[in-house]
Amino acid sequence: MTYRNVSLSILLALGLAGTAGTAMAMDDKGPSIKADSQSPGEEVTVNVMADQKGFVVIHDSNDEGKPIAPASIGHAAIDGQDEVTVEVDRMLESGDKVFVMLHKDTGEEGKYEFGEGSTDVDPPMMADGKPVVVPVDVK
Repeated sequence: MTYRNVSLSILLALGLAGTAGTAMAMDDKGPSIKADSQSPGEEVTVNVMADQKGFVVIHDSNDEGKPIAPASIGHAAIDGQDEVTVEVDRMLESGDKVFVMLHKDTGEEGKYEFGEGSTDVDPPMMADGKPVVVPVDVK
């Protein structure tokens, strides 16, 4: 398979991953997340699939229910398809909403570096031109 065909295949797979349903950006051909509602506590558990090393990142939400970024409240390294549990910096309570996002590992390997003043490293993984992200309710 040529480099061009591989690139085209990856782009097509990323486009398909973005068409899944609510709380699910899951497809077997590109980066994806499947997340069920979570119980109150200090961790979030999701299923992810990625074709590269990266991170599952938990972003808090603001009063309008939108993600707060680039700040995050937790992250965990990934390498392929896994069930991942991410510890978060605060107690999640019933009624909270968080956003689970996949990020690439483009800086120092294994170290999550995306954040305020550092958005050029470890950027979000994309599918269909959009970040791979799902909202998750705490119930």
